[in-house]
Amino acid sequence: MFKLIFSSFILSIFLIINCAPKPKILPEERTPQNVLKCALRNQIEFETFACIMNLKLKGTKTKFSGTVEFFYKSSDLFSFYPRSFWGANAFRAKGEDDTLTIYFPNDNEYYIGNFFDFEKSALWGLKIDLRTFLEIITGKDGIGEEDVRYTGQDKNSFIYESENERWIKRYWVDFGRCRVTKSLWTDKKWDEAYQIEYKNFAKLKEVELARIVKIKSNAKENIQIKFIERKFDLPIPEKKFQLKIPPDAKRVVFEPKQK
Repeated sequence: MFKLIFSSFILSIFLIINCAPKPKILPEERTPQNVLKCALRNQIEFETFACIMNLKLKGTKTKFSGTVEFFYKSSDLFSFYPRSFWGANAFRAKGEDDTLTIYFPNDNEYYIGNFFDFEKSALWGLKIDLRTFLEIITGKDGIGEEDVRYTGQDKNSFIYESENERWIKRYWVDFGRCRVTKSLWTDKKWDEAYQIEYKNFAKLKEVELARIVKIKSNAKENIQIKFIERKFDLPIPEKKFQLKIPPDAKRVVFEPKQK
């Protein structure tokens, strides 16, 4: 009996070792330059992106939870709507260039305007702006920018940094698997910081992508995105980007948030 248990234990260890993810870069090749190149190869460039995600938002004045469908096409065209949502009215939204349109079918009301005016409203209720939020969803984290530079390392990661007119971004890249596991985005304009964690990686189109993305801000906001399904570079029907507003719908103007 002991031999049977011991043999099963050894077999289990063997299977775990052989089924575990293999490093993408050998230890002797793990230089900051090589790991950054490998991390860039581990990202997907795309023209179209569609996903179903479970979304949870929790802030000082905001609390949403539900399943959302999201569609994106290059040249800043996107749409999203909830399959199920708790804590907010039903809506359908479309963004094109700098214009955002939202329709609320239950109230037969709609909003149309620019992103900044919407983000000042009590409805948005988050410090993180909508465009940055969408960049995180689509994985446009900026690690491929030309000015990314190596700044140090911790136990398992090399740390890189980039900076533009608005953002200072730091990235922690697992130097064994070439995956961005954490990033810190500091908004110089609004003096806000967002810590982003990437978890539960899965292989998709020969790269490894996080199925769960968690965002925390210094404004005590918590956002969790769990991808249920993702598709890249597939034709998206034009109807997915159409938002028909009934002629009798009432246009609304959002009031700024109370300070």
